[in-house]
Amino acid sequence: MSSEGFSKSITGHERASFERTLCCLLKDLEGHSTTVELRNEIQITGNVDHVDGHMNVSMSNVVYEKPRQPLLKFSDIKIHGRQIRFIHIPDQINMQKAITRQLDANRHDARKYGTKRREDYIMKKRVERQTIVNNLNKT
Repeated sequence: MSSEGFSKSITGHERASFERTLCCLLKDLEGHSTTVELRNEIQITGNVDHVDGHMNVSMSNVVYEKPRQPLLKFSDIKIHGRQIRFIHIPDQINMQKAITRQLDANRHDARKYGTKRREDYIMKKRVERQTIVNNLNKT
């Protein structure tokens, strides 16, 4: 189970999407086995390896079940978020705690990476402006 939140390489749009949807709950499923139902009636069961801010899911040790066809097994699969209809949440997951944990981790990451960079940029611009003003006052 991952409680680290996202890395600093995600976009602001992805981070916002993560906070406005239940994608944060899915992020907590990393490392658990579950079933994903797709829009076209396909069911995929396996271990969730990664979920991104657009709800794209990477899974391993997958059983691919298509209606009226034999089961197929794959070592890994990537599922586009727009194709997902349902994701079964395992009973051992406390949904309220999982959402809270992931949102807190995401907010921590945002403060750690986004705000610090912005503060550095603002300080740099203030120093540049002050230098220009000082140079103008000298002349």
